[in-house]
Amino acid sequence: MTTSSDVIVIGGGPGGASCATALARAGNRVILLEKASFPRDHVGESLSPSVLEAVRHLGAEQDVRAAGFAPKAGATFAWGSDPSPWTVGYPPANGPSAYQVRRAEFDVILLQAATAAGADVRLGWQVDNVEPPSAVPAGVVAADPDGRKVRLTAPWVVDASGAPGLLLSRGLGRIGGPAELNRVAMWGHWRLGRRPGGTNGETSLLIGRREACLWYYPLDDQCRLASIGVLVRGRDTKHLPADPTELYRSAVGSSPELAPLIDGAVLEGGVHTADVFASASMRMAGNGWFLVGDAAFFVDSLLTPGIQLAIQSGLLAAQCLQTIIRQPEAKTAALDLYERVLRREYETFTWLCRNLYGAADTALPPSFPGRPQPPETDGMFAFLSLIAGLPKADLAARLGGYMGTRAKAAARGGLRVIPGEKEGFAFLSWLRHQDRLARARAERITSELDERSTLLPAPGAAIAEELFVPAADARVLTARTAVRNRLGDRFEATPGLVALLETLGSECPYDKAMSRFCAATDGDGECRSSFADWIKLLADYGIVEWRAARQGIA
Repeated sequence: MTTSSDVIVIGGGPGGASCATALARAGNRVILLEKASFPRDHVGESLSPSVLEAVRHLGAEQDVRAAGFAPKAGATFAWGSDPSPWTVGYPPANGPSAYQVRRAEFDVILLQAATAAGADVRLGWQVDNVEPPSAVPAGVVAADPDGRKVRLTAPWVVDASGAPGLLLSRGLGRIGGPAELNRVAMWGHWRLGRRPGGTNGETSLLIGRREACLWYYPLDDQCRLASIGVLVRGRDTKHLPADPTELYRSAVGSSPELAPLIDGAVLEGGVHTADVFASASMRMAGNGWFLVGDAAFFVDSLLTPGIQLAIQSGLLAAQCLQTIIRQPEAKTAALDLYERVLRREYETFTWLCRNLYGAADTALPPSFPGRPQPPETDGMFAFLSLIAGLPKADLAARLGGYMGTRAKAAARGGLRVIPGEKEGFAFLSWLRHQDRLARARAERITSELDERSTLLPAPGAAIAEELFVPAADARVLTARTAVRNRLGDRFEATPGLVALLETLGSECPYDKAMSRFCAATDGDGECRSSFADWIKLLADYGIVEWRAARQGIA
């Protein structure tokens, strides 16, 4: 028997459910296949504020808020050799900004949203084979709950089957992450005998030590149920005892930070285990297919990006796919955008996690770069110091440079800074990317800028129609004119920037370029006085460069 649809989604976790919901809402015939029978437990129980925003767009916010999950008041860190815990707070705005969730219930809520949107959700369906991605339409062979084989076809298949990707990503190849991120997770749910006193029982507690890292997440709004997990360095779960309960209890019981929280608590439902190895597929999208969530890449279960990245990639895959359905000529650009966004997220979070676990090494001195100094800083600044791998003074300087750059860009018509989680990630991504940009500039620019310099566009800099990631509730990607550098970065094509690149053409003397630019933008003395600083800023981002005047030429 063969059944056809517009899109087949494999996997009913947060990424697959989000993708199916968005596509079904856009009017597509979507079949979602999930091998498990829900509810089922899963590692990753801590939501970030951006997840709640995405859940709102999926139509499931009220169900999440009514489920009795624990409001996420913040996260307390007892990390490395620092003696004093410190807390990053999440101020609520019209209710909690994030939650700690019981995954067995949270995942069901997202699947129900997919069903309500019109997706054909099939639980207990085991996918045995995916025909080559180049096949059109793609074919999926699956067994229904009674074991009967069924072939389903669709122009597009979304593999959201989890790490390392049970289907498409296996054939595409997988790149392993840094060895220090290879860990084994053990976790369980504890019924607390009483509501913990103080704020530590109401916030996440993250403990970083050289031998193991631990988490404590309250899971209900009464703080009487908690998830406690242990991450140990190891090859894989096959090297754990057949029953890891004793090993798990020993690790939890040896933590002085957890002892007062679990006094009188009872472990419910046994101990779960999972391999948590950082890795990424060599390709994340192609003709007829997308990888979503852990099937595309996985980094870590402690820093809590898992659910966030799964949902964001599911929504982005839906937006890219819907754009291709409406505008087939945009397929190459949409696939390129998806690949580029996910690749940068993987590289950035891998870098952040290496800093995080590096600072957990208690053998390192307290002055080790990246080791925050909480008594002298607020919690958020300490957290940024920790994951950026920068001591306090260096972080302050780099953050100030970032804000100054954004302010200059905004003054020229760019987007303004909006403080929050998204801006924080943008800063960290920018911080990591600066090394590449600095190397690119050093390779091309070997002289100081002055009025005798010759200006020219940097190689690869161009004005072109580009696709951009829109708001989470938009159904398709947005297209607008942008400026792109050779590293793939895109920038707002402000009138001033467009005028400058058009003025330069291939190359232009400094004075002539400044005169033409200021005239084109109705500039005055202020334009001329700030022109050099703006050119240097554009050079930092690989858009413009210069060379010294030739000998003998005034």
